[in-house]
Amino acid sequence: MELCVLPNEERVKVFREQTKTQKPVECVWNVPGLEEIGPGKPKPNLQTPLKLFYGGSLAPARLSPLILKEIIKLAGQIELQIVGYATYAAQKYIESVVSMNKEAGQKTISYHGALSRRSELLAVADSCEAALCLVPMSSQDLNMRTMAGASNKPFDAMARGLAVVVSDLPAWTSMYLEKPEDVAGAGGDPKVRIPNPGKGYGIAIDPESKESIQAGLNWMVNNREKLWEMGQRGRQKIKNEWNYEDHYAKMTERLIK
Repeated sequence: MELCVLPNEERVKVFREQTKTQKPVECVWNVPGLEEIGPGKPKPNLQTPLKLFYGGSLAPARLSPLILKEIIKLAGQIELQIVGYATYAAQKYIESVVSMNKEAGQKTISYHGALSRRSELLAVADSCEAALCLVPMSSQDLNMRTMAGASNKPFDAMARGLAVVVSDLPAWTSMYLEKPEDVAGAGGDPKVRIPNPGKGYGIAIDPESKESIQAGLNWMVNNREKLWEMGQRGRQKIKNEWNYEDHYAKMTERLIK
């Protein structure tokens, strides 16, 4: 083994400590290939509801009932498109999602199931404006704590021109918001973080705080053109830098020497 590749700097550190390896260990994020980049998205139609996207495994730790309840409260203003599969332990959770949606009286949440074709998933994503890419604020699981860069969700969303909604954790805000500022609260913990004007690729919230979720959803509903601008910046970032071809170029050069 001449080279080890891991998708997160903290994972690289732990790997070196645990294995005592003397081989090179590189951090390369799980970014998409250039062929995954979608066409530029038109500005949103403000006469229609804001559409959010969630793709991936379905479990309360990733898509909490708290978030779903707050989205349902904004029925008519927000729609959530879900694509993914439920783990065995989360089967009842899916039933509760369907039940909550029925109680809302209108189809605020659409569950498309686990689509077999990548093109079908991308078609759903392309109909949306922002993607939920949230992780727990704390976890005993090392992999869950070190998902920034390892998770392909935000990169894939950016490639399709979607703004990202990430957890308000330092590793995530520094990557996707650059230099965030508190725009929703004065003093104490901010309710929602928004990047400085002309910067960043999305917003950050605390997915375990009702107030933070509400602040984030309301900001998106009222700032859809800014959200669109974030999506455009994200798509360009993937095209120019955060793509498989660029990230693995240095790995390939090292391996063929």
